Amino acid sequence: MLALFTLASALAVAAVFSKRSAGSIVAPTAASSINSGSVIPFNYVDLNWCHEGYTPITVYLSETQPTSLNATGGVTEYMASYGPYLIPNYGLAPLSGSQVPPQNLTMPDISAYTSGSALYLSVVETALAGTCPPGNQPAQYQFSTTSLTVA
Repeated sequence: MLALFTLASALAVAAVFSKRSAGSIVAPTAASSINSGSVIPFNYVDLNWCHEGYTPITVYLSETQPTSLNATGGVTEYMASYGPYLIPNYGLAPLSGSQVPPQNLTMPDISAYTSGSALYLSVVETALAGTCPPGNQPAQYQFSTTSLTVA
């Protein structure tokens, strides 16, 4: 019986950091062309799986496609990050002192990459600790990624 309880406890802890169904990166579209300093459209539709009034997100640009997140919900290796941002849900006004996601992102210097190289834009969506029912859940993270092509 003790072994069964220990196994169940271990599985419960591991599930907290598993990849969930993610929100959607609407823009930029997959394989969009980018240059150093180019301004690209940005639009992310959050999943808001905990039905929060506000959804925190952070955006990352990386050389490799992320396959998992670190323990604090971040992409481990990235070349640029944008945010954090706070998406107001249910028609709520933005919170004072917070930033809503911009409509555009400016690309960093990517001149070291050859034309046709793929880079990856990822959005990490966070459900803060204690916000998911039944209210005592740890922070939870999900992410979605799209590819970009160096022009």
